[in-house]
Amino acid sequence: MTIADVVRVRYDSPGLALAVALTGILVTMPYVALQLLGIRTVLTVLGVYPAGVVGDVILGVVFAVLAVATYRNGIRAAAVIAFLKGVLVFAAIVVIVVLLGDPADVFARAERRATGPPDVVSAGVDGGVITTHLDPGLSTVYVTLAIGSALALLMYPHVLTGAFAARDEQVLRRNSVALLGWTALLGLFALLGVAAHALGVVTARGQAELAVPMLIEGLMPGWAAGLVFGALAIGALVPASIMSVAAAMLFTRNVYVEYVNPNSTPKQQTTIARFVSLLVKLGALGFVLVLAAQDTINLQLLGGVWVLQTFPAVALGPLRRLTSPGLLAGWAAGMLAGTLLVTSGGFSAVVVIGGVQVYAAVVALVINLAVAFAVSAALTLSSPDRAGD
Repeated sequence: MTIADVVRVRYDSPGLALAVALTGILVTMPYVALQLLGIRTVLTVLGVYPAGVVGDVILGVVFAVLAVATYRNGIRAAAVIAFLKGVLVFAAIVVIVVLLGDPADVFARAERRATGPPDVVSAGVDGGVITTHLDPGLSTVYVTLAIGSALALLMYPHVLTGAFAARDEQVLRRNSVALLGWTALLGLFALLGVAAHALGVVTARGQAELAVPMLIEGLMPGWAAGLVFGALAIGALVPASIMSVAAAMLFTRNVYVEYVNPNSTPKQQTTIARFVSLLVKLGALGFVLVLAAQDTINLQLLGGVWVLQTFPAVALGPLRRLTSPGLLAGWAAGMLAGTLLVTSGGFSAVVVIGGVQVYAAVVALVINLAVAFAVSAALTLSSPDRAGD
């Protein structure tokens, strides 16, 4: 089952379900590519990802392991590995935090580097200046990014596919609670960037993603760093596998069955889903090998803007004032507005509206909702029976 199935049944609208499905597929591929980029980063720091064809072959081998596991076992493979991933990543972050020492001291050292002599400041950022104190004027950016990202996360196909695949209600409850702890753990990982700056980790321009792995390599003996890097690599494989399964299910259930072969058997659907899952991984691998790392990140940032535009159709279903044509029009307006806002600013997710900096996805969502309510209201006035289910 997919979230587009829910939308299809709720509104009896194949078009709206198709829009949700295609958006989910569109945003998933760069997200899978981002996971492979993370694996490549770890391999680079380990010194086992040489430039050129040899490095591409090594990443291809990692891809093959992911592809075979997912092809044979589907989401079950990810579920089994996820437990190991959780234990390894939790242990790794605890060890790293202990080795770093007092967090207050880490932040103080980072601030001293940002405000110290020019030679000290430039050592970690290749000539730039970074401060740990944010301008109060950035509060709107922070709030809109936090809200927009939180809402967008719940719309990603792999999150919902995992929820629909839960064994029962209690499993879903336990995982929903545990997700809060996992999110806090990711927050600690994000702060390792500040720690890398504080300890003077230097990366080449354009390769900032190497900072945290280099920090880990400098803090730990070789064998311990290897275990942490292994945990990070496994941690990237799990979401990549679930994402490919989610995209494959969206295509199979909401494109192939709906428009190509409505009478397909479960066995045929499984075959199609396996094939599409491989295609998604191949496409993501192509992104990593062909595009620059920043281009992959830009596409993933744009994906966050896009996926948030499915929020009204997915989450606001109980509102009887919204009709499927209105939601479809709102989705189209939000997708167009979000794309233009991000690309016109040089792929910046932050835009200036009325002199205030805000997250582009939230602006697009506001436009989306405005159009959805306006079109729905117009249709309801012209045809009152549309207001009911």
